[in-house]
Amino acid sequence: MGAALVWNNNRLRVLIAVLLAASPAICFAASSDLLPHLLLTPQRLRRLQRDRERETIRWMNFETRIQSTHDSSERGFELGLYYAVTHDEKRGREAVQWALQNRCSRRQVALIIDWAGSLASREEIGQLGNANCPPYPASQPEGLRDTFFMGVALNRITALDDSAKTIFLKWIESGGFQNANQLYAACEFLDGVRATLHAELRHDARQFFSDLPEEFLLGLKPEAVEHPDWMTHIAALALVSLDPNLPGSQYLQGWAIEDRQTIREGPGVAYELLWGDPYLPGVGYQNLDPWVYDEAGRLFARTDWKPTACWIAITRSGLDQENCPAGWRQNPATFGHMTLIPLTQPCTIVPPRNNNEAAIMWNVHPHQSISYLDKKRKEAAEADAAGMWRLPGNVEGKVCATQ
Repeated sequence: MGAALVWNNNRLRVLIAVLLAASPAICFAASSDLLPHLLLTPQRLRRLQRDRERETIRWMNFETRIQSTHDSSERGFELGLYYAVTHDEKRGREAVQWALQNRCSRRQVALIIDWAGSLASREEIGQLGNANCPPYPASQPEGLRDTFFMGVALNRITALDDSAKTIFLKWIESGGFQNANQLYAACEFLDGVRATLHAELRHDARQFFSDLPEEFLLGLKPEAVEHPDWMTHIAALALVSLDPNLPGSQYLQGWAIEDRQTIREGPGVAYELLWGDPYLPGVGYQNLDPWVYDEAGRLFARTDWKPTACWIAITRSGLDQENCPAGWRQNPATFGHMTLIPLTQPCTIVPPRNNNEAAIMWNVHPHQSISYLDKKRKEAAEADAAGMWRLPGNVEGKVCATQ
């Protein structure tokens, strides 16, 4: 996990399987529209072009930024996107020149090559492809994404190595998605792999990715739900785009697409245009049962959707909480249709509950054995890595943690 991944003109080592080019300069198709555009699927590009035609607020904000903010840290990405939508060659050449001056901004350079590469000479493409840049951290999604994007942009990528899949899935399933910057990079990586290699990495962890939109939303502290930073907002929109039809995606879309969250200025404006799709289905997130549990050892819950709600996160790292009353950990606590039961003694009594009510025991040692009665028959279970156990629906009465 600590090994470095280095991009050079010969190969992408360790993670990415590549096809070596016969020349460092790449022969591009006569029309850039024939290329498999990273992040710009035909459907997404048509939406952006409609935004331009209709002069939507997202497009107008983006165009204003293009015209006024020349020192933007996202200038290459912004110019490349503007060219992809408008075919304004002046802006496209500006994007290429920006890339030549910032050759180690790998993600932005890759997108410029992919979107506006037909405006670059063979020599310029060679300079961009042969840039001598610092190594990538192999375990970070940003490095994995940037390496993959460069491979696609330079026509050197043929397949994704199994080790890349393993590292990526291990990272995200272990809770890495709680970092909005890294989640966003992961979403771009997944989107790029699907669009260019026609591979769906999410299929190797279907249940996790099915629950991920809810985990991300419920994992936000109350203040972040009310006033998210721009990257949290954009990561949510990008995550929704991976599968808009998931129930969790529709709750997340309902939250992220609210007018109050629309980014109107700053470096997030271009991302707002790219990912802010008002045509996707969204439902009121306030209707989401406010808890989600993952057997890997994660629980996110809140008492309601008010800014003053008691919010908790229980993971292998411990307990995090906000706005919760004193002493709440010593007694059963209700979060929506879930009751959280602390084990304060070797045994505890689980009260009866309705069929639609869930119960989770916590404050158990990680992987500790648990015994309980099921229809008068003694059964055994094991706590998860964070010391929690979700009770089967028919369990009530005495439950004990055993040595």
